[in-house]
Amino acid sequence: MSEASSTPTPTPIAPKVSMQTKLSYGYGSFGKDLSLCLVNTFLFFYLTDVANVSAAAVGIIFLGARIWDTMNDPMFGFIVAKLLHRVGYKFWIFIGNILQAGFMTACFCTHYFEGTTQLVYLTIVYIGWGMSYTVCDAPFWSLIPNITLDKKEREGLLPYPRFAATLGGYIASGCGLYAVHLFGQGDDGFGYMIYAALGGILAISSALVTCKWTEENYKTSGDVDFNLKEALFITTHNKQFLIFLSLAFCYVIGTGVYQALNLYMFKYALHDENLFSTLMLCASIAAIPSLIFFKPLVNVLGRKLIFTLAISTPCLAAGLVSLAALGIGGMGMQILVIFSGLLTGFSTALYWLLVMIMVADTVDYGDYQFSIRSESMYYSLHTLLSKCSGALSSAVVGLFLSIINYVPNVEQSQSTIEGLTYLYFGASVLCVVGMVIYLCFYKLNGDILDTVQRTLTRRYMDKIVNKAVQKDVKDDLAVLNK
Repeated sequence: MSEASSTPTPTPIAPKVSMQTKLSYGYGSFGKDLSLCLVNTFLFFYLTDVANVSAAAVGIIFLGARIWDTMNDPMFGFIVAKLLHRVGYKFWIFIGNILQAGFMTACFCTHYFEGTTQLVYLTIVYIGWGMSYTVCDAPFWSLIPNITLDKKEREGLLPYPRFAATLGGYIASGCGLYAVHLFGQGDDGFGYMIYAALGGILAISSALVTCKWTEENYKTSGDVDFNLKEALFITTHNKQFLIFLSLAFCYVIGTGVYQALNLYMFKYALHDENLFSTLMLCASIAAIPSLIFFKPLVNVLGRKLIFTLAISTPCLAAGLVSLAALGIGGMGMQILVIFSGLLTGFSTALYWLLVMIMVADTVDYGDYQFSIRSESMYYSLHTLLSKCSGALSSAVVGLFLSIINYVPNVEQSQSTIEGLTYLYFGASVLCVVGMVIYLCFYKLNGDILDTVQRTLTRRYMDKIVNKAVQKDVKDDLAVLNK
C-alpha cells in the first residue's frame, strides 16, 4: 500500500498547534533566511567584482571557514543542549540573529580594505558570520519537536516558516541588484553594505516575533543529562540521520555550485543580468503555491513522491539555462529562463520544507532507538551542511574560475563561457545522486514513522503521569506527617 493511500493511525495525544504559533514561528524564518540568501547569492560575486578579491582567495577563505565549522557547529549544538534548561532555544535565536546581522553587514564592507589587511578582515568577519548563523539557525529549527511531536501537525506547521523563508530568499535575490543600484547610486560597494544592513534589521525583527509568540507544547530535552560522548554517539549511530545527511549533501552542493555561478552566467554567458531577476521572479511564482498547497499534495501523492521530484528537479532547471547559454536550446532564451525559474521555485520550496520535517523525524528516530534526544545537535549538524553548501560551492567556483582564466568585468573568452556552462550543469547532476540515495536507503516514511511517533508520544505522556503520581504521593506523605 502506498504512503499516500494508507490510513494513518493517530497518536495518543497531539495538541493542535495554534495559528498564533504557526504565524509567529513562520515569520521567524523570514529575516533569517533572507540574510542567508543574501550572503549565498551575492557575497562571492561582490568580493570578486566589487571588492576586487581574487576568486581563488575567496574560495580558500570560504573553505577554511567551513573546516572550522566542522568543529564549532557540533560543539555549539552540545552547549545548547546542556544549557537548554536554563535559557531555552529562544535565547539563542534572538542573540544569534543580532550577531549574524552585524557580521553579515561587516562582510559587505570588505571593499573598504586592501591587500593583506583586506584578506585578514574578510577571514575574521566571514568566520564570525558563519558561527553566528549557527547560533540562530540550529535553535530555530530545534523548536519543531518542542512545538509538536505529531507528524500531521508538523506537516501543517512547517509550510509557514518555509513560506516565509522562501519569500525572504526570493526578495533578497530578486530585488538585490535593483536595491544595490538604488542605494549605491553608482557606488555598488556602498549599495551592497546598506542592503546587507537592512537584511540584518529584518532578521532581528523576525527573531523578536518568534521569541515572543511561539508556544512550546513539549519540553523534550531540557532535563536530559548526557555528556559529549553520548551526544556524538546519538548522531553518528543514527543510521537514518546519516543517510539523510548524505542525500542532503548531494543536493546542497549540487544546487550551491550552480546558484553560485548564476550571476556569472547571466552577466557573461547570457549577457543580461536582468534575466537573473526574471529567474528569481518565476521561482517565487512557483514556490508560493507549492507551499500553500503542500498539505493537499502530501495527502494525494505522499511525501516520498514529492520529495523525489523536489530533489531531482534542479538538474533539469540548470540544464535549461545551460542550453540558453550555449545557444542550442531551440527555444528563446527568455522562455528557457522562465521554465528554469519555475522548476527552481518548485524544487527549492518543497525540498527545504520537507528536509526540516525529516530532520525532526530523525531526531525522533534517535530518541526511539537510544532514549536520548538532542534537537540542537541534529540541527546544528544540518546547519553546518547548509553553510557548507555556500562555502564549498564557492571554493569550487573560485578555484574553477581561476582555472578557466576568468577576469572580472571584461568580456570572457568562448572557452571560459563554455567552462562556466559545463560546471553549472555538471554540478546539478549531484541532485540525481541524492535522489538515488533517498529512494534506496531512507526509510522514515509511512508505517515506520507512525510507529516511532506513537511510541514517543506514549513515552512523553507516561512521563507526565509518573511525575503527577510521584507528586501526589509526596503530597499525601506530607499530609500524614503533619
